[in-house]
Amino acid sequence: MREEEKDLLSIEQDQQDGHPLFRFDRFLFKGLASLIFVLAVAIMFKQSSSPFIEGQAWMKEVMEKEFQFSKAAEWYEKTLGEPLPFTVDGWTQKEKVVKEQTEYAVPVSGKVIEDFQTNGKGLMVEARPNEGVKAIKDGTVLFVGQKDEFGQTVIVQHADNSESWYGHVANPSVQPYEKVKAGSVLAQLSPNEQTFYLAIRKDGMFVDPNSVISFE
Repeated sequence: MREEEKDLLSIEQDQQDGHPLFRFDRFLFKGLASLIFVLAVAIMFKQSSSPFIEGQAWMKEVMEKEFQFSKAAEWYEKTLGEPLPFTVDGWTQKEKVVKEQTEYAVPVSGKVIEDFQTNGKGLMVEARPNEGVKAIKDGTVLFVGQKDEFGQTVIVQHADNSESWYGHVANPSVQPYEKVKAGSVLAQLSPNEQTFYLAIRKDGMFVDPNSVISFE
């Protein structure tokens, strides 16, 4: 067969198969599969028999679990490297300074006035008003807002499936889903507050922050 005929057959085959990155039949199949899944979930939540109730409980548990943003970001950087910068400054080559630091940074300077054994959740620390509240570890901001017990609160999620809670703060300088480094300022202590709240939650359970962080 001549080369011209081979090329022509190849072109015709490509036209029949469609674009290699977009196959209509695959797209249609995925769309139908997604629709069937949504309908199945809707039907399951309208039933009251035992097998469906178990399925409802499992689905609620899956949907209520917090996505591990920090762990996903750490995996991405280890596997694919840091994301490409989108600003002019981001392309500038800068010398990286490597500093040895402990695993946990101290969030504020102060003394513990209520320990973990007293409230079962965290520490109350007496500190100077307007002091900057710092992240104890690298992570991703999960929450910025009001908590009933702790007022204005910032929650940071870490790659080891733990969270650090910073309560009684003011003027947060971070937003949800923002990446932060250990020792970076998250907020300020309120001018009217001399107490700061710190909690660490691991696998859904609060643990004693004083076991890993030493205050004055």
